[in-house]
Amino acid sequence: MLVEGVSQIADPQVRYKGTIGGDISHGDPGNDHPALMLTLDASFVLRSARGERVVKAEGYFLGLYTTQIEPDEILTQIRLPMPAAGSGASYQKLKRKMGDFATAGAAVQMQTQGGKINQIRIALTNVAATVRRAHAAEATLMGKAIDASSMNDAARLAMGICEPMPDLRGDAAYKTAMCGEMTRRALMLAYQRAHKA
Repeated sequence: MLVEGVSQIADPQVRYKGTIGGDISHGDPGNDHPALMLTLDASFVLRSARGERVVKAEGYFLGLYTTQIEPDEILTQIRLPMPAAGSGASYQKLKRKMGDFATAGAAVQMQTQGGKINQIRIALTNVAATVRRAHAAEATLMGKAIDASSMNDAARLAMGICEPMPDLRGDAAYKTAMCGEMTRRALMLAYQRAHKA
């Protein structure tokens, strides 16, 4: 999922110059990395003259351009747990052109057993002042297979936590609807990949 997500960020020139840590700590709700980090259950190592601390991605993103990083800290390391067997992931985003910020996006990481979901994380890009974790959508999918009905239920619940700001990419209703569609696409692809894992 990291390769899939990062390949959709800006263009090669920007990707070669920018840093993952800087992108994450910027706290822009339109950035792709925050949803990837939440979905992959990342932890961040923050270092300053006072020492080092480890902060989970869940709770790190506080609001518009606001994270837990302090002015004297730098993000020095990102820790990602290895996905378990039977895992699949996908990041889907709607954009106006290649390299653009997401109009809306969804990241999904899941683990299946016997064709049914036994672990899932869903995070949403650019549909609120900060990245959002879709807990209710996750809960409705536990113990189920992915089909049209379960995907529609999850998409509806994901859309229910959207509070997007209207801009040149679309109004709030359009962005919310596109969040639902990106959630459906990410769920389907993650489920397919989990079965091949």
